[in-house]
Amino acid sequence: MQFSGSVSVFHDRRLPETAAPAGYAALIHACELSVPVPRLLSAIGSRHRISEQDGWRIYTPRHAPEASLEGHLTFALKYEGLDLAVLKRIFLAVKEGDIAELVRQKPTGLYTRRIWFLYEWLLGRELQLPSADKVSYVDAVDTDLQFGGTRQNSTRHRVRNNLPGTPAVRSCSGPPR
Repeated sequence: MQFSGSVSVFHDRRLPETAAPAGYAALIHACELSVPVPRLLSAIGSRHRISEQDGWRIYTPRHAPEASLEGHLTFALKYEGLDLAVLKRIFLAVKEGDIAELVRQKPTGLYTRRIWFLYEWLLGRELQLPSADKVSYVDAVDTDLQFGGTRQNSTRHRVRNNLPGTPAVRSCSGPPR
């Protein structure tokens, strides 16, 4: 997976300053995904203050994630919240073994367990991993960033599923009657 360096334009969207895409933007680029671009994207700039302008939040160099799948997924969950449509496409684009390896490397990590839970929840397939050890539960949705729903514990991941819906895709032919 190849992550880009600093750019001035990303998917026809000009950045307020030259910066390196981070989080979902970096993953969309690295996985070459054709997805609706999130309304607010993140990048790492050279200044030492966070700014927001023209659909971009520019973070400081100290916020720069490791240039890896884990680094950018963790950044996205930590600072950008959940974008389930983008996450599902990322999970479909990467190898199942890559996600399993993230979990094996940091089986008790808060973000690692959330990534693992979201992978299995969104794709409906179980990775060949043992259940998480006895660690504190973490919410799937960071309620400081987004609204969550009713909590239900996933003992396998030690994650509280507080997602406001189900992974099932439902079609709607019109307004409810």
